[in-house]
Amino acid sequence: MRFNFGPAVTFNKNFDIVLFKCVCVALMFCLSETSANDVSQEPETIISKISSEIIQKIRENPKLSSGNWELINELVDATVMPIVDFQKMTALAVGKSWRLASDKQKEKLMVVFRELLLLSYAGAIKFAEKASVTILPSRRSASDNNAIVRTKVAVPGRQAISIDYRLKKTSTGWKIYDLNVLGLWLVENYRSQFSQIVSTNGVDGLIYAISEKNKLIRNKKNKK
Repeated sequence: MRFNFGPAVTFNKNFDIVLFKCVCVALMFCLSETSANDVSQEPETIISKISSEIIQKIRENPKLSSGNWELINELVDATVMPIVDFQKMTALAVGKSWRLASDKQKEKLMVVFRELLLLSYAGAIKFAEKASVTILPSRRSASDNNAIVRTKVAVPGRQAISIDYRLKKTSTGWKIYDLNVLGLWLVENYRSQFSQIVSTNGVDGLIYAISEKNKLIRNKKNKK
């Protein structure tokens, strides 16, 4: 049995032509532990530091900048969890069906969704090498537990675009759980497609569909 993702999950052309979307996801999924250790840091400081540090890492490592899947995967395993609330991100992407899923299904969903993001954007890390990130002034109050950090990302030869990060304050510091490129939130982008699959084939059907998509992407990468 095969499931077809709609345009959003297969990265429709209107969105996919904007290469900067790949840059911001690449930065978010290759974060530095040193930026996550200080729980007192403001979200704007966290985004600024991780952007600078990861761009530097990419410049220093040719294998990473080439989009090497294994190396990127190792880097994410070592550093992503301290600063990204991936469970919250996955739950929001799956929608109301997340609450009905078993613990085993939730674990599988996080595994295949994470792989989908990494496989889809791994090759775009090379664009981050030339990127520069500007943090825009904050619009929140100091007591807020939720924040949106607004940035401008520029790559030579292309018009700068807006990238927004959504974060929540937790006992261990601020955590990223969503991002917005050109007015489109990543979580909403996936949720609209995932909900169609779940309504027809259930949570297990969604896990299968994402797994099949991952296989397809992996096979294409291996043929290159």
